[in-house]
Amino acid sequence: MTTTTTARTSLPRRLMALVLVFMLVGGALRSVEAGCQNSLKLALHNVFLCGVISYAVALTGVGLIFAVTSALSPHRHWPSRAELKAMPRWAPFGGLTGGAAIFAMITVASSVGVSTFNALIIAGQMLLATAMDHYGVMGFPRRRLTVQRLAGCVLLIAGSYLMAKY
Repeated sequence: MTTTTTARTSLPRRLMALVLVFMLVGGALRSVEAGCQNSLKLALHNVFLCGVISYAVALTGVGLIFAVTSALSPHRHWPSRAELKAMPRWAPFGGLTGGAAIFAMITVASSVGVSTFNALIIAGQMLLATAMDHYGVMGFPRRRLTVQRLAGCVLLIAGSYLMAKY
């Protein structure tokens, strides 16, 4: 855990605009994902099989992207044994948390609606992310909790409540 606050790296304006658009598209695709998961669940009547199929398709897609980028850029860095040994043992398990999120999406999004589901997912992400930033855990730079950041979390929770209620 780091004890100093790290300043945010500033990107050129055009690159930052591209990054923001990329994040918005990625967020929008989460709603499409929820629709795909719900359709899969309705067709198969088996949430576990839906999860397996979903991850198999994701693995295939990532494998294809990896193959194409490796072919286009063959001089990519591969980790050494020392780098692999130095890696935290918990680092590869991010996929399990993604699996939990997929399982939640498959089982409950249709019950509460995709907008409420996403609002609550985002609120949960922000609460934990704010704590992770504050303490600078898991390799992230420390960004102290401020009144403004706390207000953002409160507004997200309030928005999630409004999405769920109405």
